[in-house]
Amino acid sequence: MESRPLRPSLGLHKETRIDLDPIEQNSVVHILLPSNSAFGRSTRPQRRILNTLPSSKTEDDYRHQHIASSSSLYFRKSHKYPRTYLWRCLEGNSVLELRSGDLSKDEHEKREAGLILRIAFPSSIRHGGVALADSTDQDILNVFVVTKSNEIYTLSLRPEFFCRPEASAADLERWCKIFKPSSFSISTPHRLVAYSSLELLVSLSDGRLMRLSRRAGEDGSVWQEAAYNDGQWGASLRGFIRWQGSATVRHDGQVLDQNMVVSAYPSPDKRHILAVCLNHTLKAWNIETGKITFTKDLLDKVREPQEIPKIMLDPSISTVMQVFEAHSSLRGDQYYIVTFSPQQSGIFKFWGVRDADHAEKGIRDLFSEVVLKVPDPDDGALWMMADFRITTVRGSSDIDIWILLRLNRRYKLYHRVTDLEDLPRTWTRGWSLAVVGSAIPNYPVQLPAKLSDTDPQDSPEKWLDFILCPGRVSDVILETALTIYNSTRDLDSEKITKGSLQERVARSVGSQVQFDASNADTGIYREQTHLEWLNFWAIVSDLDQSRWEPLSFALDEFAGMPWLTFGDGCSAVRACGDVEKMAYNKVYDLIVHDRETAERTIESANVPFQTESDDLAILVGVAAQFRASFSEGLQLQCANTVQQELLRDSLYSVPIQIQSFYESCNFTDEISDKQYDDVVVALRPGGGLDSFGTDFILELLQRFLQPMSTEVSGLLSTKFGLGLLVKGAQEVIALHKQILTDILLLVVFIEMELDREEHQLDNFEAARVYIEVSNLLKQYQMLEWLATTKRPDPHGKAESRPFDNPTSQHTPGRLSTVLENLFAVDTRPQAYTTITQSESVTGNIEDLLKWVTGGNDQTVTMEWVLVNIQCNLLKNNNVDLASSFLIFQPSTAWATYIRARLLLVRNEFTEATIFFHKAAYSLSRPNPTIDYSLASSHLLTPLAASYLSSGPANYHAHVLSLFEPARAHHHIQGFARRALQFAPPAAQASDLLGRLFASSLALADYGAAHSALTRYTDRALQLQALRGLVAAMAAGGAVAALLALPFTALAPDVDALLVEHARRECLAPESATPFYRILYAWRLRGGDFRGAAAVLLQRLQGKAGGDVLADYLLAINALVLVGGWVLVEGEGGGEGRRVWRLEDVRRGYQAELDRRGVLESGGWGIVGGEGMDWD
Repeated sequence: MESRPLRPSLGLHKETRIDLDPIEQNSVVHILLPSNSAFGRSTRPQRRILNTLPSSKTEDDYRHQHIASSSSLYFRKSHKYPRTYLWRCLEGNSVLELRSGDLSKDEHEKREAGLILRIAFPSSIRHGGVALADSTDQDILNVFVVTKSNEIYTLSLRPEFFCRPEASAADLERWCKIFKPSSFSISTPHRLVAYSSLELLVSLSDGRLMRLSRRAGEDGSVWQEAAYNDGQWGASLRGFIRWQGSATVRHDGQVLDQNMVVSAYPSPDKRHILAVCLNHTLKAWNIETGKITFTKDLLDKVREPQEIPKIMLDPSISTVMQVFEAHSSLRGDQYYIVTFSPQQSGIFKFWGVRDADHAEKGIRDLFSEVVLKVPDPDDGALWMMADFRITTVRGSSDIDIWILLRLNRRYKLYHRVTDLEDLPRTWTRGWSLAVVGSAIPNYPVQLPAKLSDTDPQDSPEKWLDFILCPGRVSDVILETALTIYNSTRDLDSEKITKGSLQERVARSVGSQVQFDASNADTGIYREQTHLEWLNFWAIVSDLDQSRWEPLSFALDEFAGMPWLTFGDGCSAVRACGDVEKMAYNKVYDLIVHDRETAERTIESANVPFQTESDDLAILVGVAAQFRASFSEGLQLQCANTVQQELLRDSLYSVPIQIQSFYESCNFTDEISDKQYDDVVVALRPGGGLDSFGTDFILELLQRFLQPMSTEVSGLLSTKFGLGLLVKGAQEVIALHKQILTDILLLVVFIEMELDREEHQLDNFEAARVYIEVSNLLKQYQMLEWLATTKRPDPHGKAESRPFDNPTSQHTPGRLSTVLENLFAVDTRPQAYTTITQSESVTGNIEDLLKWVTGGNDQTVTMEWVLVNIQCNLLKNNNVDLASSFLIFQPSTAWATYIRARLLLVRNEFTEATIFFHKAAYSLSRPNPTIDYSLASSHLLTPLAASYLSSGPANYHAHVLSLFEPARAHHHIQGFARRALQFAPPAAQASDLLGRLFASSLALADYGAAHSALTRYTDRALQLQALRGLVAAMAAGGAVAALLALPFTALAPDVDALLVEHARRECLAPESATPFYRILYAWRLRGGDFRGAAAVLLQRLQGKAGGDVLADYLLAINALVLVGGWVLVEGEGGGEGRRVWRLEDVRRGYQAELDRRGVLESGGWGIVGGEGMDWD
């Protein structure tokens, strides 16, 4: 009886793709191995550290350099880090690349296995010629490679090779050994299998199977050879002669015997070698005797010799057999073998082995009455079974089945869990189909639309945001696509190689469209620009698709983690979350799955036909179906409306907001009656429109808000694991955001279009639902920004140094998303002890999104989270990103203060002042429950944070200190005044007065400076400030203002300061500031006419420079006012004292006039010196 699985459409797993670009710069170690002859001459190998992987000039070059011909993952039995290794063959099979593929490590593990080893061989690697094994006695990964020069390389790689670049710089002969088996000279090796680190199996083209062994401690330079075929074991190869009469197959330039082994495994009891041969047979050899113990046709049929050529297997396929042990065996079976035959579109056989040494009763076809067919996609295409894995479920009698089908670049991954004994009955149902590819089913990626006149972004900006979105395509792809694009358009490479990748792409694409300024119609220009970007994207898309050709399927049995490898990438197959299951599946499939799952654990009579999750899935499906029915223009209009409505604070009531939303989307004209009827019909399985209530929708929203796991796993994410975590988060965020958008559109439509006379909807509160959905959608828009915005990794700068090339210049930290370097690095992966890693990865993604929004701490609000992110951006000097993130900031006082901090960094001081004042009242009020240093991501030091919530004086004092580094004196003065308004008359007021005085002085606001210094209580500080004020006003030419200031009690101090400056001026007559005249004016203003005259006469007595005639006249005027005489002190205090009379001064004035007259007439001018008796 034929049993083919029904076409499954249930998606319970989601593929999350990971790029294989180097995580860090200078993290690729390239090693060129010598050949065997080179070892004989002791030739040193070549080794260098690559900064980045090179771009390619053509698509063929790209495929050669970056697309692997074969790839897989190896999982060590040892649980030491690194445990998972990803390997692939590149550059025409001449390079073997290895890297760690671990997602997590122990929290005590300090090393990061982030290096990539690219090992180049002198001869190409044979297809199927790579095998990995754990060392039995050391923490070493053994890599065995068979090349086309028929050499076997044994590479003993220590974990340090993947952690420290210098580790692989050691003597290569210590970890690389070469052996050339003698049998390879007469027969070609076809496939290599690592039985263990000490035993290898090599299938030969002539049908023999070679067993290579070495003893523990031997390095692999010598192996013991033994070969066997349908005869017996031989100690040497001299007695073997190829059977020339056998049927043969030509493959890859080789003639292969029909008995050649295409797949081999050791039996679980280590007594037999189990193999599938090219001639469609399953065989077993006893290891001790070397004899074949049984031979079975893969379909358990008796074949005539002439049938063999028709059923030969494809020599390039190796996955045709699996061996496993079940926790509960059937009727005494020791272990089980699963074989695959491509005949009749693919058939599986399950064999029970009781005793492999007895051909008749030792092995049996478990389900001979049933033909177990491969799942059929039923699309008319010829799909091929590419790989499969069957393992036992931990702690269960069930088996886990994975089947990978492939059709060129397309692939499908099927999965099911079933009891082995019940397999014939359940084979046709219960299958699920993993959601594969980067696009989200039912939610296609929309390319940027053509520009309209009202579009705020230009076309290059839209396209660059789309193409450069993190995780969409790799930089290597973009560099290669840009090179191809330029070469096909004959662009000058010299002009386009300068600048960042973003700039070069925009420059190249933009150069192909010329703007005609004389043509007022810009529509043609926009159309041509859009088409040119589509052309560039076509190149990028083609290159990217070439990366994702499936190569193999791997299953980490210990962790329970399925993997797929591709030409230039890999993907983890994780379990779907609850919301993902609703989005990816039809409701009927979910109902059937839930019922079948429940039937296995409880009585079927107690199983409800439809669960609450199924009803919620109906709502998700209806909303998606409603949105999918929109025209392209309506979908674009709705997306723009959602973006605008959610990111602005509305002053209107919720009903008015809904009305505005409805009108902006133009549902009245765009939605037909048929679309309305389709919504009504689609809701019927869940109870119809009458069940469309508030609680029902809010229950769906709760599925987006699941709590974080409280488990403390003791694990840390590796950088490779962080890449997977962020990529998975991007997928979940995009899906959840689209679902919420669909729900919002449906809510608005039903509220505005529904006939309330026909459907009362008493339990539907549109306003409440609109607010709840909108708030959650805002949250996911913020998450999307975090997941798609890159910045230099604050954590990566120091950690990248171990990867640096000592001979190269230091490079800055790598770019990573804000979601990764701000949040993901602090989350702990869930352990996979009670659940599989496939489930824990999804849990980690959900935990990450919950962690961003505050985790399980109910005291953390979304407003505080948003401001904390903004603070972190400012702290790391990401000013442009902080400006971009402003759209998510709430209107709280704390957010207003941080907004002012951003404006301050941008030197927008006036705007910053406005926002600082807005936040002043709330941030001045006492609030001991808030740690502002922690809330600001330590943007505020603990000292600075102490000024907040401690009164308005401290707040304004703190703000003015923020302006001081920028020397924004006007704003410093303003905040100092505000602080002094609230400051008590204590010692701290002196500091504020000092800052007010300094800022006022810098602004030449001498009145404010004078006012500040008169309030000083510290006499020493006051005199110091007075000295500065007098000097500044004198130097600034503000003598009139100085004389006008009411110094009162400080007048003697001002006089003393001016006298001091005047004396200094006598010693330096070239001084630009005439302090003696300022002192003269000061004393005149104070009524001290005799003192004013003394100042001038003392200067004349000292014969100082300046306008002497003017000084004489001023002195004469002053003497007239004081009775015609004055006593003038000499330079040394009392020495040289003299009484000056009015006649003396007039005589001196006349002498100076005579002296100048002589000079003007051409004389020597020596009269003035004696015209007045100074003694």
